[in-house]
Amino acid sequence: MRTAVVTVLVCLLASAPARGASVAALADLRVRQEVLDGVYHFAPDPDRDWIRVRARAGGRLSAGAHALELRLANEHRHHLHPDDLEFAWDELLVDRAAWTWTFGQDDRLTVGRQDIVWPGGFLMLERSPLDGSRTLFQDAVRLQLSDQDGGTDLAFIRNLKRDHHVLAGDDERPLADMDETGLYLRRAQGRLAWALIAKDESDPDGVLADLLTLTVDLRATGELGRTGDWAAEVAVQHLREDRGEGRDDDAGTALALQAFARDAFLGRSRLELGGFYYSGRGDGGWRAFRAPWGRWPKWSELYIYTLIGESTPGRVAVAAWENVAAPRLQLTRPLGGRADGRLGATWLLAPQPSWKPRGLLTQAELTVRLGSGVDGHLLWEMLVPGAFHDGSNGLPPLVDTVHFLRWQLAWSL
Repeated sequence: MRTAVVTVLVCLLASAPARGASVAALADLRVRQEVLDGVYHFAPDPDRDWIRVRARAGGRLSAGAHALELRLANEHRHHLHPDDLEFAWDELLVDRAAWTWTFGQDDRLTVGRQDIVWPGGFLMLERSPLDGSRTLFQDAVRLQLSDQDGGTDLAFIRNLKRDHHVLAGDDERPLADMDETGLYLRRAQGRLAWALIAKDESDPDGVLADLLTLTVDLRATGELGRTGDWAAEVAVQHLREDRGEGRDDDAGTALALQAFARDAFLGRSRLELGGFYYSGRGDGGWRAFRAPWGRWPKWSELYIYTLIGESTPGRVAVAAWENVAAPRLQLTRPLGGRADGRLGATWLLAPQPSWKPRGLLTQAELTVRLGSGVDGHLLWEMLVPGAFHDGSNGLPPLVDTVHFLRWQLAWSL
């Protein structure tokens, strides 16, 4: 079935000019090397060094108010350390396959595999946290409507734990903890936006208990003087876990928030002050927050991997932003016409238990724009761990300073 669907889409793209439609190519290539020095502190060998190559290619067919997109993707890793891991080309998968009908200037209906990203990505960006930022698609029906005050965004989402649209490779790899069924409504009006997300998760392997979450979110943005801006967002979530026959359901409320303010600083530099908070279980009666589709390296590329050490049976906690809070400071500055620099510091804390320090995270990044669709960056992060990681809470200890280093070159058509 999956091969037949792709074949039909390819034939439609190939025959478009004969029917008076237009075709645009979709292609990009991303090459990055990541060095993780001590970050896998929970493993016998705490170091990792790999090169990741992601290639995506496809096309967009446009005919009047209708558009059809198809894009295939592959990302393979060359493991430099540990060097005993065998090389594999990994999966070839359908990364995008969607039909869009635009029936107004900014009104559209999109059906199929698509990327859905909300401003800031706090609750909605990546649907597949277990595949290492290879993809971020949602299988969804999405309606977007605009008006003079803002816009309305409504979607029904159905994602499976394992992808059924793998053309070659391992189609048994999990992309998320459970099968997901969700419905959201988001309304933006001026500088305010509110959203309601209902999500039901069910594990086809029967390892994890079924989970129902209802999340209400409010986001506000504004100007700060003549050159600055600010944003604040708060999400309140009700969770109910079905523990099965003969056992009472486990229910509770969780909380997450983020905020920042930024303005010009010493000429062309910009200074940003902010912070974030995700509740942990038992923190003032709160439950651990479960970001609906916000598990990605929003706050740190390094720290998402240390969180694997907090996994529970059947659930890998990579990029699971829960029981973590921090004030943040960041300075950015253009370095000539083609480069920008960024320095940041984040004081990580664990609300449960007793606001123990997770450690000091520092970041330094250089981004460059090379032209002709090519850009790149060099990123270094360092974590000096705090008392939360001393092993006294039953988690694998992290006592030494750890580092994350990445260079990347990317090209897009």
